[in-house]
Formats: sequence, C-alpha cells, structure tokens
Amino acid sequence: MTYDRSEAELARTLTGAADAAPPPVGDLLAAVHRRRGRRTRRRVQSALAVAGVIAVIGGGTAVARGFFSSGGGEGQTLSAATATATAAASAGPTDAAEPRRVTIRPAAEVWPAAVTRIPAKAADGRRYRPVTGLSATELLLIAESSFEKAGRLEVYDTVARRSTVLADTPAPEGVKGYFVQDVEAGSEYIAWWGETPNNSDEWADFWVVPRAGGTAKQVGQVTGDLSEVERIGVTADSVVWSVAGGGIHRMPLTGGSPEKIAGTDGLHLMSWPWAVDVAKGREGEDEQKNQTKVVNLETGQTAEVNVPDGVQGLRCGPVWCFGKEKDQENNASVVQRVDGSDRKSPSDLSSWGGEHSLARGFGLFQVSGVVGRDARGEEIEDGQAPLAAVYDPVTGVTAGIGRRDPSGGGGYGTGTSSSPTSILYWDEGQRQVEECRKVDATSVPHPPGEPVPTGKVTSCATTVKGGGKELTVVNLLAVPSTE
Repeated sequence: MTYDRSEAELARTLTGAADAAPPPVGDLLAAVHRRRGRRTRRRVQSALAVAGVIAVIGGGTAVARGFFSSGGGEGQTLSAATATATAAASAGPTDAAEPRRVTIRPAAEVWPAAVTRIPAKAADGRRYRPVTGLSATELLLIAESSFEKAGRLEVYDTVARRSTVLADTPAPEGVKGYFVQDVEAGSEYIAWWGETPNNSDEWADFWVVPRAGGTAKQVGQVTGDLSEVERIGVTADSVVWSVAGGGIHRMPLTGGSPEKIAGTDGLHLMSWPWAVDVAKGREGEDEQKNQTKVVNLETGQTAEVNVPDGVQGLRCGPVWCFGKEKDQENNASVVQRVDGSDRKSPSDLSSWGGEHSLARGFGLFQVSGVVGRDARGEEIEDGQAPLAAVYDPVTGVTAGIGRRDPSGGGGYGTGTSSSPTSILYWDEGQRQVEECRKVDATSVPHPPGEPVPTGKVTSCATTVKGGGKELTVVNLLAVPSTE
C-alpha cells in the first residue's frame, strides 16, 4: 500500500552496514532481492506487517522497511549474514565512559492527549489497519476480511472506546484478485481506489462513500496509463488522482469520462489541492532529486522552493520542507520553510529513505539510536531510544515513536491514507525473537563466483512473536496547534 520502500534504499543501507562488519557467510542482499523479486507489482500492504514497518537489523547497523518475508509482510527474516554482523557488533569491551543517551521523549509524554490504545482486531476477529485521523477523537480504520484484503471501513471513537461501521469495501463484480489500495478522507466523502496487483492488467477503479457512512459506490474505471495511480483525492463533486508519469486527472462522482486537469503536466498530487513536481517515492526513482515547487490546483498559485546548496531529497508541503545534507554519513536531516527560511538540522534524527511528510506539516524521521563506539570501534546503541520520531518544525518539539526491542529490532506503522497521514501506531506486545541453528554451509546463499562454502555455519531467523491484542496510536489531529 502506501509507504513502499525501494530496493535501492535497502541496498544502500545494508551495504553501509556490511562495510563495518566482517565478511558475511551468506549474501543477505541476494536473499532480499530474490524475495522482493517475486512481487512484480505493488501489493496492498498491511499494518505492522508491511505498511510503514521498520525492522532494525543488527544492533543499529541497518534499518529496513518491511520484514523480508515472502508473503507480503509476515513470517521470518532470513538472516545468516545478519547473525554474523550482529555478533560482531555486540562483541568486545566498551569504553569506560558512560555513553550519552538519546534525549527524545516518548510521544505519550510529549502529547498525552494524542496517544491512545485501540483493539488490534474488530469484534468479529478482523484485523484493523489504521488509515488516518478524521478528528482529534476519531480514527479511520480498515477491517481486513483476510490477509491484506480490506473488508470494510470503520470509525473508532477514542473517547467512547467503540467503533462503528462506515461501509463495506466490495470488489467489483467479475474481477478476481482485487485489492483496495489507498484510502482518502475528504470533507464530504471517503474515497479509495483498487486494482488487481498480481496480474498484468492495466486497470484500476475508484469508489466513494459519504463521510457519514452508507453504501459504497463505484465512481468509474480506468485503463492504460491512467491506471498507474500514485495518489488520490476527493472533492465535493470529483475523484482526482495523479499518475506515475505525471499529470493529474479527475472524474465526476456521478460517473463519466476522466479528464486531465489543465496545466498539470509533470505534476504529482500530494494532498488535494496541493501538487508537487516530484513523484511519490517508487522503486528506481531518483530519491536525491529536490522538489522545486508547490502548486495549489484550486487557485493556480505556484510557490517556488528555495533549495539551498548542500541539500538533497528535499520534499515540501504547503509550508515545510524536509530533506538531508549531502555527503553526510549519518544522513543528517534538514528542515526549512518553502521559502528557505527557518532552516535547521534536528539532532538524533536521520533522513534515511522514505517519505517524511505527515499531516499538519509534521515530519517523520528515523532514530538510529547509535550513541558512540566501544574500544574496538563498534557502534554502541541506546536500547531505550525510539525507532522513529515525529518532529514539529514550528516548535522544535520531537516525540518518539515505536518501541525498540532488546534485540535491536522493533516496528511501527504509518496510516495508509493517500495523503500524508495523521496516524502512527505500533504493537507494544510484539517482539522480534532471534532463533539460531547450525546448518550445512552449502544451504546458505553465497556471492556468485565465490567458492561454495563447506562445513557448518550458524543460520539465524528473526520471527515476530506476541502482540495482536492492542495498538498504540498517535493521532496528530489531537496535538494542540502550534502555528
């Protein structure tokens, strides 16, 4: 679903980790590529299994989105190479001096009114996948009828502690392998689009339901290039969407032929009515490219982005931009306004990959947790540091997201709305458990052209265990306004 992470990002990070580790027994990247390669098209993604999940590998030496599983998110992580790197990173004496701590406080301490717990499943056992906030006390959820398959939309009231059904999310008649993709909340309607991601059809459709609930209605279908949907929006009378090649289109809610919005060549929808001149992050795109403008499609007004020297990957909303400094090994983050003012580089926040923009102008960054090196030069990690952090660029306040496992792993999810979401969540009860065993070396992947290893090696697999009862949710719509 949203928040796909490219192989290129993953490869860069794991390569960096490998530089600091002894030669691995097997080729982890090869294993990852083989597993990722089975999914030739973008699959719908699920909460904490794939959508927005962060798995920290090897004591802070690498961070990867989406557990490396074969079925789209759940299961084991093949990790002979990971085990070798982990053992090396954890071995050896430490400096006598106490290392510093990451000073980012948990979101529950920073914004207590914005953090709540909700059931991980509906009363009938369907698993919840958070989408976004509808208000400070209402959360839009998908209840999955089966793995990765949306069955209905619900609204959870965090004050009353109960959910109500908004609408079912049916598949169109005669369409096999249909999956709902991104959901978008407008002021009057909830909209979503779907496709058949596991076949070669160039086809997609759009649906809407009144925000108050009711029966879902299929607005229309598109084929060819128009089916390469990036993001969607919904107005009082139309569904709008941008396509991978650039350009923004609309279709009346009453049905009819799609039309291209004039003047949108090369533009990509961010959140209606805002459009930008960089594509939503997809595999193979130039992540280092800087955005140069923000366009209001309702007024036609264009704001030029002031891109300072030494910045790359700059991505902007209507007010704030997030990027990183060039040639910085720690991926130091950069925050500024669209006009270049109020530029800052928050400490302990990393701009490693992914999309940083959240609802209401907040930024999302990774937290490496590395706070020093031991006597052997190996990294020392703060085991209490959060996995990620939400940053308020107006006040400079930072709130920690997710819980780091003692093993160095952990996970959190981001809401699966088409626009930048207002929801982040994680399962406090989940843990990553590493199990190792001796196997024949010939069964472990090895670099092409290298001699086949012999003897026994240690092969480790990390499995997610526990959890499944509650989700801790941060709703940014409940954070007091600061601007």
